[in-house]
Amino acid sequence: KEDPETQAVRSDVTKLHELIDESDVVFLLTDTRESRWLPTVMALATETPLINAALGLDSWLVMRHGPPSSALSSVRPDAMSGGTGNMSSDIARRRLGCYFCSDVVAPENSTRDRTLDQQCTVTRPGLAPIAASMATELMVAMLHHPLGHCAPAPVFSSSSGQFAPVDNGKDPSSSSLGRLAHQIRGTVATYTMMTPTVPAFPSCTACSENVVQEYRKDGFEFVKKVCCDANGSYLERVSGLEEFREEAARKMEECLDWDDDDDDDE
Repeated sequence: KEDPETQAVRSDVTKLHELIDESDVVFLLTDTRESRWLPTVMALATETPLINAALGLDSWLVMRHGPPSSALSSVRPDAMSGGTGNMSSDIARRRLGCYFCSDVVAPENSTRDRTLDQQCTVTRPGLAPIAASMATELMVAMLHHPLGHCAPAPVFSSSSGQFAPVDNGKDPSSSSLGRLAHQIRGTVATYTMMTPTVPAFPSCTACSENVVQEYRKDGFEFVKKVCCDANGSYLERVSGLEEFREEAARKMEECLDWDDDDDDDE
């Protein structure tokens, strides 16, 4: 029999899943990095669009998480390319990344041994309204795109005017309200913004196929295993991140061996 604390957590997880599943769009605005993990997994498992907003001391990020492959598989390649021929189907169908796709470790306690400014508790006064308005605009533009949640993001080339993009309505990412960015990153230190497009990391601890499938299959039991694992090794193993790091280490060893061979030849 479960203890009262576990029962309460199970109830909360079930309720959160139901709320996300019933929502048209989810805005993820929580304080810490690790608190964003479970809603991210749930949104992917339920194919619910998610807009993520995060604040730093003088910088901010707004992004839409890419849909799971199960949602993209139902979209025709010609619909993804917009019929313009300027984006190949393999690029157009590439899954967009989530907030955790740049991480090479599992989420952990980000408030431990950090000062207030390092915890993103202190921010410049203009950041919150800027990020909130951008998140709202991104949601509205996404809902106006014919593909909605599955809409591709702009793909820039060196000759496409990346720093001053013009929307002519022909880009596959274009909606009736303009181009639909994947990420919007800004800073009030230099009063600038950029809109990078980042593909999903196959071994991501939040949006990888293995993690989403495990959550769909085991639900709370999967969440419990992740939370009870003190060092994050279980999640890294499920996502494939552990294997990815081991492969990277082997590649590095091979490179070092080549350097040693070159030195011996000299």
